[in-house]
Amino acid sequence: MPAERELRGPARVVLAVGVSIAFAAGVLALFSQDLGSALSQFFLEPFSNRYFLGNYLADAVPLMIAGLGVLIAFRSKNFNLGGEGQLYASALAAGVLALRLPAGTDPLALWFWAALAGALTGAAIGALSGLLKAFWRVSEMISSFLVSAIVINVSDFFITGPLQDPASNFQTTRQIAPQFLLPRILAPSKLDISIGLALALILVFMVVARRTRIGFELKICGENEEFARYCGIPVAAYQVAAMAISGGLYGLAGALLVVGPQGRVMRGFSTGLGWSAISVALLAQGSEAGVVPAALFIAFLGTGSDHVMIGSGVPSEIISILQAVAMFFITAGSLPRLRRRRS
Repeated sequence: MPAERELRGPARVVLAVGVSIAFAAGVLALFSQDLGSALSQFFLEPFSNRYFLGNYLADAVPLMIAGLGVLIAFRSKNFNLGGEGQLYASALAAGVLALRLPAGTDPLALWFWAALAGALTGAAIGALSGLLKAFWRVSEMISSFLVSAIVINVSDFFITGPLQDPASNFQTTRQIAPQFLLPRILAPSKLDISIGLALALILVFMVVARRTRIGFELKICGENEEFARYCGIPVAAYQVAAMAISGGLYGLAGALLVVGPQGRVMRGFSTGLGWSAISVALLAQGSEAGVVPAALFIAFLGTGSDHVMIGSGVPSEIISILQAVAMFFITAGSLPRLRRRRS
């Protein structure tokens, strides 16, 4: 049996990105009638003008915030599979609050309260899975996934029932007043000032992880739980806190979408975003700084797929295929070593 060679983290990322890009070209060659046009639409069109570039960056913002949340859970040796529900329910909470505040409310105050409502909602949902793991040893992967399924269905009930906009033919809440939406950057694209908050959060968590006792103890809890207990570190508290922070960041991403590009809560608007954030965290390889290029890459795959679907009719499912290929190589710990031919 051939020996195996361990792949280092950076090597896995480079391999995953390279194979994903090559695979994208292969899929385009298979499905498109005009390969040159399809390649241009996928690789170049997202950067071709101010509008497309702004939309591409806007798609990366929630991935940065949610991906950072997944990374925090990873660091504590937790796996948060409930991001979809946490983001969705938090967006609904933020949207309801934004609609209920008086018309004369200062926009800054509305953004603050909406973001806080979203973050607290996501944190509460995430903390539930942390509590179940810390005190009853329930797998956080199972509990977070099941709780997410529940809150998605409950949120759908409210969006399509008591909170549905009676003047709309879509399953959606009422539109938030334009003056309460986050200011745009690179207009007329959907990019807004939340990109600054995303980058600031990544910087803050980077400092906390590397320069504070909390960051050090969280890392110890994730690397060796028994040793952490021996050192007197409250492992249960860190498990709950990590899941709460992870859910809170998912919730913040949902809230910023509602008071930003979305302007309302449409049924199913977050489909796939929670899972894409896991891809971002895996690509980042435990580095907060790595979240930025990882989010930009995953957003690029999605944006490029949208462009080529519209322009060349290539199926939109290409994004799922590309992410799956990338994740395969990122999570591969080893690859078979190639045997040398002997002459």
